Amino acid sequence: MSDSTLQTSNARTRSAPWLGWRGTRRVRGFQIKPTHEAGGTLPATLWALAIGGLLVAPFLAYVSTSLSAGRGAYGVAREEYAADAGVEFGIWKLLNDPTYRAQVDASPGTPVAVSPAITVNQLSTSITAEALSAGGAGWTSMANTPANVGTGGSLTYDGADTIYGFRGSSTRGFWAYSISGDAWSALANTPANVGAGGALAYTGGNYVYALRGASQDDFWRYSISGNTWSSLSNTPMNVAVGGSLVYTGGDYLYALRGGTARQFWRYSISGNSWTSMSLTPANVGTGGALAYAGGDDIYATRGANSTNFWGYSISGNSWSSLTGTSANVGAGGALTPDGGDTIYALRGNSTGFWRYSIAGDGWAVLTNTPATVGVGARLAYVDGSGVYALRGAETSDYWQYAVGAPPQYDVVAQAAGTSITARVEIDGTNVTVLTWDIQ
Repeated sequence: MSDSTLQTSNARTRSAPWLGWRGTRRVRGFQIKPTHEAGGTLPATLWALAIGGLLVAPFLAYVSTSLSAGRGAYGVAREEYAADAGVEFGIWKLLNDPTYRAQVDASPGTPVAVSPAITVNQLSTSITAEALSAGGAGWTSMANTPANVGTGGSLTYDGADTIYGFRGSSTRGFWAYSISGDAWSALANTPANVGAGGALAYTGGNYVYALRGASQDDFWRYSISGNTWSSLSNTPMNVAVGGSLVYTGGDYLYALRGGTARQFWRYSISGNSWTSMSLTPANVGTGGALAYAGGDDIYATRGANSTNFWGYSISGNSWSSLTGTSANVGAGGALTPDGGDTIYALRGNSTGFWRYSIAGDGWAVLTNTPATVGVGARLAYVDGSGVYALRGAETSDYWQYAVGAPPQYDVVAQAAGTSITARVEIDGTNVTVLTWDIQ
């Protein structure tokens, strides 16, 4: 109901008590027209007035109560309308203001105010949002790797039951992890020791491609069916810490050089050749990582103890800055996409674990890893199972993060004496209202 409708209704209510009464004498607020008839009619008239007075008193009391109730109902309706608009604006902020949502997600259990307060129906309406659940069911320890993983550790998933992994740490170790069996097995050693910047990418079918890192330019291909390695065209320059590799489908892989440099390359599978692409916006160092979630964009952390996070347009061969991470990314920083709207990330040198929304361009803080990750930490997402993680840091720890329900929030709007609390679940750009409480 609009304000104008409410005002018109109250105006009718205020006019109703008069009911057509007219005259010059007031009795309990009513005007009564005196009679001019003589004789015996006067007592009858007075008697009628006396009886009328008895009836008018309770009627007036009823009308007064109705007026108060009408004004009260109008006020409550204005407050509820304002609070309702406030909740809807709070939800809009979570969906469309990545900076605000990042603040909310970074402080689960703490209401974060929308600033400044908005005015609706001439009522100042305060709004807060509180992160209740970031989604996910937490971390589980899985079978340890066959040996400690260090700098150059890496993972890649084959889309079925196997995750392939580099041991790194200046060794030739290369392994396969069975998801269904929760077990590791050793595969053919790499042609040379793998070090900082070592990276893996599965391209479908029979092959896994690999950067050696270790400040070398070696580039290899592993045959799954043959359990053998072969050397391919070397990278244009040596790859070092922060080196990363990603497959974008079709004929191409893309690579960060790392090593506090800006080089970014594209590899043609059919041509066995490298092409230099647009330089990254800044030097990439330890914690640099790539993720491809489909479409035209590749995502990258700069690492180098910075918060820089970028998007690369494949069609435009150009970089753009996105919402930065909530803390600096360092050694052990890693990315993995879920194939939809989400990219999962390790901060590195800490227990920090985050989720990035592509549609919302915002970060959420998830449950910390069981222990501090370090050099060689890597992630791999498995649909229907969750995120798998090498801890690195010269340990054999290997974990699984079970992805659960989408994150939930309490959005609260207060307008004068009315408060509305809505509990919502946000999955990408979809919002589900779970409860709506008016007080």
